[in-house]
Amino acid sequence: MTSPAMTRMGVILGTATYMAPEQARGRVVDKRADIWAFGCVLFEMLTGTRAFDGEDMAETLGAVIHKEPAWSALPADTPSYLRTLLRRCLQKDPKKRLPHIGIARIEIDEGPAADALVPTPVGAAQPPRGLGSNARIAWLVAAVSVAAALALAVAMSLPREAVDTRVTRASILLPDGVALATPVPGSRFSLSPDGLKLAFIGTDGAGQRLWVRQIEAVTAQALAGTEGVVLAKWSPDSRSLAFVAGGRLRKIDAAGGPPITLADKATVWGLAWSAEDAILFVPEERGPLFRVSASGGAPSPVTMLDQASGDTAHINPVFLPDGRHFLYVARGNTTDLNEARAVYAGSLGPAEEPRVVLQGGGSNAQYASGYLLFLRDTTLMAQPFDADRLELGGEAVPLAEQLQVGGTTGSNGAFGVSQTGTLVYQTGSAEIRSQLVWFDRSGKQVGTLGEPADQMSVELSPDGTRVLVSLLDPARRARDLWIYDVRRSLRTRFTFDPGDEVTGTWSPDGSRVVFNARRNRFFDLYQKASSGAGPEERLLSDDQDKFPYSWSEGGGAVAYGNLPGSGGPTLQNLWTVPLIGDRKPAVSLQTEFNESRPHFSPDGRWIAYESNESGRSEIYVTSFPDRSGKWQVSTAGGTFSRWRRDGRELFYRAPDNTLMAAAVDGRSAAFQVAGVQPLFQIQPRLATQTGFIGYGYDVSADGQRFLVNSLLEETSVDPLTLLVNWPALLRR
Repeated sequence: MTSPAMTRMGVILGTATYMAPEQARGRVVDKRADIWAFGCVLFEMLTGTRAFDGEDMAETLGAVIHKEPAWSALPADTPSYLRTLLRRCLQKDPKKRLPHIGIARIEIDEGPAADALVPTPVGAAQPPRGLGSNARIAWLVAAVSVAAALALAVAMSLPREAVDTRVTRASILLPDGVALATPVPGSRFSLSPDGLKLAFIGTDGAGQRLWVRQIEAVTAQALAGTEGVVLAKWSPDSRSLAFVAGGRLRKIDAAGGPPITLADKATVWGLAWSAEDAILFVPEERGPLFRVSASGGAPSPVTMLDQASGDTAHINPVFLPDGRHFLYVARGNTTDLNEARAVYAGSLGPAEEPRVVLQGGGSNAQYASGYLLFLRDTTLMAQPFDADRLELGGEAVPLAEQLQVGGTTGSNGAFGVSQTGTLVYQTGSAEIRSQLVWFDRSGKQVGTLGEPADQMSVELSPDGTRVLVSLLDPARRARDLWIYDVRRSLRTRFTFDPGDEVTGTWSPDGSRVVFNARRNRFFDLYQKASSGAGPEERLLSDDQDKFPYSWSEGGGAVAYGNLPGSGGPTLQNLWTVPLIGDRKPAVSLQTEFNESRPHFSPDGRWIAYESNESGRSEIYVTSFPDRSGKWQVSTAGGTFSRWRRDGRELFYRAPDNTLMAAAVDGRSAAFQVAGVQPLFQIQPRLATQTGFIGYGYDVSADGQRFLVNSLLEETSVDPLTLLVNWPALLRR
C-alpha cells in the first residue's frame, strides 16, 4: 500500500525523507531509526505533507538534522496521545525516542477511546461512518499497522552507515573581481551546517566584507554592515551568521539586514554557535573561551587556562551534536608561538573536567559525520570520533593533501565541513603580502616605500631616514630584519641567523638596534650597530619570549614586553633592561592584568602602554621610573601607541582600525590629556594575523605623515574544492 506522495518521494529522493538524523550523519544506528521512519510515514498519512521536505537530497537531509516537523499541520482534532506518540517517534536524540515499533502499538491500544478519531488527508482511506469508538480504535490500529509496515520496509532498505557511496568533487570559483581577503586560512570561509551555503570573507572595490552564496549558484551576495570582518560562523539552522569585525562580536541574517552587536570585544581566534543559541568566542588573544547568548546578554567564561600545563589561550571552539559539549584548542607554553598543544572537549553543562581528545596539532579541528577532521602538516585527516564518549577510535585517514595552512597556530588550515557530508577546502600555498604606504593626516596616500613583501614590525629611525622591518624568507620559512633607506627606497638585510628575528627598536641617536631573536627556545634580546658592521651582542636570555619596543632618551634602558614562559610570570608585564651596569632586568609594571607594548616618551619621563584592566585593551600613561601616577588616554579601546617626537601627541589604533590622535602634555608633574580625535582608517598587517607582536605603522617626527604596513587584500587565487559525501571515501 503506497500513497502517491510516497511514490513521488521514491522517485525524487529515494528514502531520504525517512532517514533518522544519526543515519543522515553517517553514524551506526539501531531500531530507533525504524521508529523515526514510522513517525515520518504516520505524519504524512495524517497531514498529507512530509515531515521533512526539501528540493533535493542535501536539503532534505539538512531538514532532518536541523528542523522540526510542521506540527501545526496536524488536524486540530488529532488526539492528544497521538500527538505525543508522534513527538516521541520524531525525537532527534535517539536516546529520547521510542525503543521499537511494538511500543507504538501499545501506545495506540492504551489510548483513550474517546480520542481515537484519526483525521485523514484527502484521498486517504476513511473509516466507515457510524462506527462506534471501538471500531474507530480498530481502524486506527489498522492504519498504524500499515504505517509501521511501510516504515519498516523503508528502514530495512536503508544502509546502516551511509546513504550513498558516490563522491562528487567540484571547484567553487569566486565572483569576478572578488578575492578571499584574510590571510588566516581557517577563517577565510565557513560552510553552513546544512551544506547548502558558503560564507566567505571577500574583498572587491568596496572593501572587505562577508559574502554568502548558495553552493549550486554562480553568484554571491555581499552583506552590508560586515565591513572589516575577519571571522564568521553559521548558526545551527544555517540562516544567520555570527562574525567578528572592528573587535566586536555581531550577528546578521544570511539574507541580509542590519547586524546586531552581541559583545564589545572579540578576536579572530574562533567562533561556535550551538543549537541552544549559545555562542562561544574569544575576547582576548591570550585567554579562555567565553560564551554569550545569541539574543544578547553578559558574556561569561566557559574554560579556565591550565597554567600547570602551560596554557596561554583557548581557541577555535566547535560544538558537538548534543549542543552541550564542544571541542577547543589549547595553545601551548610559548616554546613555539605557533604551537597548538592539544584538542580538548569541554562542556556548557554541569562542571566537567576537560578531556584531552588529541595531543599536539589539530589547531582548527572540526567534527562532522562521526569523524574528527584535523591537519597533519598540510594533509587533512579524518579519524572516527564518538561524540557521546568523547573518544577517538580507529586510525586517522587522509582526506586531502596540500591544504593551505598558516595563521596563529601554524597548522590552521583552509577547510570547512557541514553536518550533511559536504566538505570545502583550499589547496596550494598562500602568499601574504603588504606594502609600506605613506599617508598624510587626512588619510591621503602620498607615497610608497619598497616593493610588496611578507613584512611586518615597522620602526622608523629617530631621524626618519631609515625603516626597520621584519621580512619572511620563503625558502627558510623564517624571518629576518631588514633596513630600508627611505630616500632611495631600497632595503638591505640586517640579521643573518637561521632563526626568527621579528621586532626591534632604534637607539635615540640611531646608531644601534636592539632586537629579539629565537636562537634557542625563547626569543632573547640582542643589540647590534645599525650600520651592520661588527658582531651582535646578547643582552638578555631567560625563559620568556621578549619583544623590545622602546629605547629611553639618553640610551640608558630598553623597555620590552614579555610573553609568559614555562618558568616566568603567567601574565604580560612591562619590563626594562639597563644597558649599563649589571644589565639586570626589572619589572616596571606588574599587576593582576596584562600590560604590553611599552613606549618611552621622548623626554623619558613617561611610559605609554596597553592594559586590559577595564575588560578591554586601552592606552594608559604612567610616570617613569617611579610610577607615581596613571592616566587613561583611550576610552573606547586602544592598542599600538606611538609618541610624536616633541611629546605633544600620542597616537594609537582604535578597534575599528582608525588611527587616533590624543593631544597630551607631560611637561608638568601631572600628565594631561587635552582631547582625542580620529584621523583616518588603516588596514595594517598586525600581530593578530601572525602570532607575533609587531607594529603595523609608525609616525614621522612631526606627526604629519604615517608609514603604514598596509595589508594587500589578496591571497592565493587557487579555487575552493567542494567534496560531497566525503565519508564514503573512508569506507572504501
